[in-house]
Amino acid sequence: MRYTGLLLALAATTAFAGDQILIEPVEFMVSWPDLVGRDVVITKGRVAAASDAFMILKLPGGTVTLMPPWLDRDDLRPLFEHCTSVLTDDRCDVAAGGTVGKMAVGGGPQLKGVDFFKPAGQ
Repeated sequence: MRYTGLLLALAATTAFAGDQILIEPVEFMVSWPDLVGRDVVITKGRVAAASDAFMILKLPGGTVTLMPPWLDRDDLRPLFEHCTSVLTDDRCDVAAGGTVGKMAVGGGPQLKGVDFFKPAGQ
């Protein structure tokens, strides 16, 4: 997983980087309906149920379904090694970027076209 200097800018709840919005997990869960169609990076979440078909990103206040395409397939190795269960540990903590959408079934949040980063401080 790539480190990014952009993720060190966590002082603000929401920050803009070009056309991408850097957002804290709680703020994402509160405001995701207003972000549909926008590109975001959620600063930290825990991956569970990792598979090539989809993954779950656990956040305070809910979950986000992560959908392919995966932008860097090399990022999948550690996720497939450690994060395929429903119960995962800090090895599955990531920052995740992608385009916000709404699930067809259930209407919850999703990210599509996902890229993974190590969260700041790790």
